[in-house]
Amino acid sequence: MKIKEILTIDLSEDIKNVIDVEDVSEKEIQAEIESYIVTDGLAREYADFVDTFTSNILETGVWISGFYGSGKSYFGKLLGYMLSNRTIGGTPARDRIVQRFTGINDEALVKNALSRLDAITSRVVFLDIAKQDTSKGLAFTLFRNFIRSLSLPENEHGIFLFQLMLSEGKTAVQDYIFDASGLDWDEIRTSSFKYAKAIKELYIKKGNSNADYENLITTIRRDIDQFSAARLREELTNYLQVEKNEKVVFLFDEASEALNQKKFELLDLEGVSESLSSLGGKVWTIAIAQEKLDDVISNASLSRAQLTKVTDRFKTKIHLEATEVDVIIRNRLLRKSEAGIQKLTEHFKLNSGKISDHAAIHGAGISKTDNAENYATYYPFYKYQFDLLQNFLFGK
Repeated sequence: MKIKEILTIDLSEDIKNVIDVEDVSEKEIQAEIESYIVTDGLAREYADFVDTFTSNILETGVWISGFYGSGKSYFGKLLGYMLSNRTIGGTPARDRIVQRFTGINDEALVKNALSRLDAITSRVVFLDIAKQDTSKGLAFTLFRNFIRSLSLPENEHGIFLFQLMLSEGKTAVQDYIFDASGLDWDEIRTSSFKYAKAIKELYIKKGNSNADYENLITTIRRDIDQFSAARLREELTNYLQVEKNEKVVFLFDEASEALNQKKFELLDLEGVSESLSSLGGKVWTIAIAQEKLDDVISNASLSRAQLTKVTDRFKTKIHLEATEVDVIIRNRLLRKSEAGIQKLTEHFKLNSGKISDHAAIHGAGISKTDNAENYATYYPFYKYQFDLLQNFLFGK
């Protein structure tokens, strides 16, 4: 038998080495959910987060950390799917994800904990903060991505339309544009000329003048240049007064990398989180980073008072350990077919002496290949090879 005939994974498929949190296409979401391996440790982290998310906690900042390759972005992205629960291929994303929680310890308890999300409606804004243009500040970057999640342009015209809809108690832009003008928003939104013209005509048709429109657009442009965390809170407050039963979640990846690139300062993040936490648990900020928050803080040279403020804003911390990687390797990359396991077990029984000699290596924390199960599980490698690689990578 060839190696590809022994493994259950299809080697002809491309295996993504990096999860892009901004790729939220339906096809990509479905593929990521179906490929996800839920370990006992990950299941506990999901359940603990839901306990916090559905509680009355006042500080709504969350810090998810883990070494490169630990699965932190994957974890965070599926957490976002679980919260937003958009329909994927006719099935709610949460139903698809919960199916992955099969065969874990305390399965019934974990699934019961996750079911509490059914009572909450959440809008999740996904972004890779290291790729974003943050020249207008972190607060505006988050707001710009928020209105994008509503299918609005990420500019002054989108903000104008956003405020216009809220003034009439509306948030669904497709319905609003069609009812007001008979135009198909999905058709005109791809052209800035078309949507800018449509928005202006819509506003003037309501009895306003051209001068009124120009003055408001000028004011919005000025506001963008001085957009603050307090302004972000005001805009979201107005939105939540219309969507009273909704929570807004900003989930952004590569937080520590963006900090190192000076995309924003740690105190900017603290200021945004503090401002949003004042909305009574209605808006959450979830940062995903390679470094633990304590390590990021220690590198930022903050005063004791500033350090305490940052720590207090992100009371919920999730750190994904390297020990999960071995479980995922065995269950995702190296899982064998029944015929493959039988073939490898027979081969080990016939050649156990030679295999043990070939795999003999001595060292602290290194496992010998001295039984058929160990041999079949890690074939075409030896377990010690993964032990050494993980010890080196995660040690560094």
